[in-house]
Amino acid sequence: MTEEKTGFSLKIFHKILLTMIVVALIPLSGLLYIGGYQLEQDWRQNANLSLTLTADGLGGKVNGWVDTNLRALRENAVLPDLVSMDATRQKPILKALQDAYEWAYLVFTVGRDGQNIGRSDDNPLQYYGDRDYFKQVSAGQPIGQQVVIGKTSQKPALILAGPIRNAAGSTVGALAMAMQLADVSQVVASAKIGATGFAILVDQNNKAIAHGRPEQVAEALQDLSAHPALQSPESAQAPIIYREGGKRIVAYTQKTSLGWTLIVQQDYDDAFAPLLEARQRALFLIAGALVLVVAVAYLLSRQLASPIWELTAVAENISRGHFDRKIVGTERRDEIGALARAIERMAASIKLAFERLRKKP
Repeated sequence: MTEEKTGFSLKIFHKILLTMIVVALIPLSGLLYIGGYQLEQDWRQNANLSLTLTADGLGGKVNGWVDTNLRALRENAVLPDLVSMDATRQKPILKALQDAYEWAYLVFTVGRDGQNIGRSDDNPLQYYGDRDYFKQVSAGQPIGQQVVIGKTSQKPALILAGPIRNAAGSTVGALAMAMQLADVSQVVASAKIGATGFAILVDQNNKAIAHGRPEQVAEALQDLSAHPALQSPESAQAPIIYREGGKRIVAYTQKTSLGWTLIVQQDYDDAFAPLLEARQRALFLIAGALVLVVAVAYLLSRQLASPIWELTAVAENISRGHFDRKIVGTERRDEIGALARAIERMAASIKLAFERLRKKP
């Protein structure tokens, strides 16, 4: 008699159950992965598009404001009264420029030696030869610029300068306009992206001109050179992700016509909130689908394995000479039905053989 081995082994029920679970989960997992990947890519594109469109809109407004002032400088720098470098002739034009542009608080001219020639106000003449904007124009650049903290407003102010050239094309001086950045600051500070997003505008030296969090711009221009978005050249091509204060931040940068940099940033959890919610829903869906698959597989496996268990028990009884147990499944038209009928015939044959043996003397 063969001795039965003890210990756990996979029975037909377990094999059927595992097979059905694997067969059901492979396409389901593939579908969820492909759908989840596509959903993630779509939301990433949407979040990135939101930042880039915001940057484009703000950049367009800043560039438009700058172009307005540069056009005023260029158009007036060629006027004969200004080219004359005569303070008396220049005064009416400088005053008219200041009146025309409400954000300008001073329009003035500077001679080649850096000495102030004409002013739109009545303050004493000053020496401007040491100012960056004048040095840039003197070096042959078409535009000179410098962001400073206004002495009166204690807020960032911009000085733009352009060359004054005579009929021969020689530079005889510079026309400069000092202006408040209130309009630009308001545009940048009012930009909102989601619940946490804001914008920052820095000059060519990475000093903060305007900030979506005004408290960040103090009396001295704040140096933002260490900002991760400014440290990463890739941020000008596509939004980057970095960590700050334990949070993930998404940031994008864009240059303006003056070489300033516009930074648009937003908390990652805010920018990708729909994606995070979709992921959570997907996890719940996977968990629910897994429970459903296991339940269905369990029921079907039992349905398939139960007749085999019963037939096994019947065969075991027959081997011991017990023929009174009913054989189930003989009416089925599948392999299990064929097996049940075969066992039924086998039981009849064995029973008949036993009866013959009993009748022999």
